[in-house]
Amino acid sequence: MTEDGPRYEIVVGKEFAVDLRRLAVAAEKDPRGPAGHLHRQLLTQISDLANGTTDGHHALGYESGKGDLRDCVTAYLQSDPQAKADYRLVFREMPPAEPGGVPRRELLAVKPRQGAGNIYEHTCARLRRNLHDRQPGLDAFGDRRPSLKQNQAQRQAELDGNRAIAHAFPGQVPLATSRPLAMFRFGTRRTDAPGHHGKVLDR
Repeated sequence: MTEDGPRYEIVVGKEFAVDLRRLAVAAEKDPRGPAGHLHRQLLTQISDLANGTTDGHHALGYESGKGDLRDCVTAYLQSDPQAKADYRLVFREMPPAEPGGVPRRELLAVKPRQGAGNIYEHTCARLRRNLHDRQPGLDAFGDRRPSLKQNQAQRQAELDGNRAIAHAFPGQVPLATSRPLAMFRFGTRRTDAPGHHGKVLDR
């Protein structure tokens, strides 16, 4: 971790901003309930991803009907602290925007794991990937089986390997709408990035 800043730059697109805004609005209405708990977990997860204290839960793979997300990672979130994690945060690792900069983590979606319009459908839609097609450019990440059972050490080894691939992969670029999220002020986009016009993200 760097001495004067986060280890990773967090970037978000306009659609993730909508996810964040919806969760924030729900949390304001129910601060002590599931919505408030979920929103606090999300903000903590974003901070941990920036600081490098977490690398997410596990790498994703390809499955027909759920899409090719071999360059993506999922993190677990709970709306009920006493129940299993029912939400997922999906993000991608990518190299720095400029030589000498910190690598980036692009947040793609935060949604329920299951049900209509679940997290993986939303992620594929945002990446403009067909749910039934492989992405040939992602062959560099291997061919992970979605049902693969791993222990924590195996998951971490896979995350480390995929991160190294992503940081060296020329095709790994953020969505056109993605902009840096300033870690010193959650809820706003940075306005000091060259060529970017900041927009407010509601907390």
